[in-house]
Amino acid sequence: MGQVSSGLVPVLEALGDDESVPWLLIEPTAGQGRSLCAGIDDLAAYLEALEHHPKVGICLDTCHVFAAGEPLDEAGGGTRAVDRILEVAGPGRLRLIHANDSKDVRGANLDRHENIGAGHIGADAFRELFAHPATEGVPFVLETPGSREPGNADLTLLKQLRAEAHATAG
Repeated sequence: MGQVSSGLVPVLEALGDDESVPWLLIEPTAGQGRSLCAGIDDLAAYLEALEHHPKVGICLDTCHVFAAGEPLDEAGGGTRAVDRILEVAGPGRLRLIHANDSKDVRGANLDRHENIGAGHIGADAFRELFAHPATEGVPFVLETPGSREPGNADLTLLKQLRAEAHATAG
């Protein structure tokens, strides 16, 4: 954490907090190897090391946090994950979501992305993420097999899940 602080705080200070300046996003890993930030709770140490700078945000990778043990596959799991990010990081720091399912079971510490709804997370978690007020306006970026191909079915499915979430909430 000392290296994180000494390496990044000067960069953040040089950037300031101007709205036109890009954010530095922290993304938890799947917990493989010797990673320092594997899961939502581990974000607290990074935020502390970076002095809670106003330009430090969070990128939620659904496969990563699931692989690190977050129960996205349970009813309410997506909602609880975002609630926990708000508790750890504060409002307005969730800036990006990498949307992907997982080829492996929860807690496997393996970063192997799967198509939405075809893995162990399931489609309901994404519906919950879209329904959470804290994700309003937060971009969802697909990181699934074939997600760069034109006509990818995951994009269509995510749009459907977002519409369902907003219809239920509205």
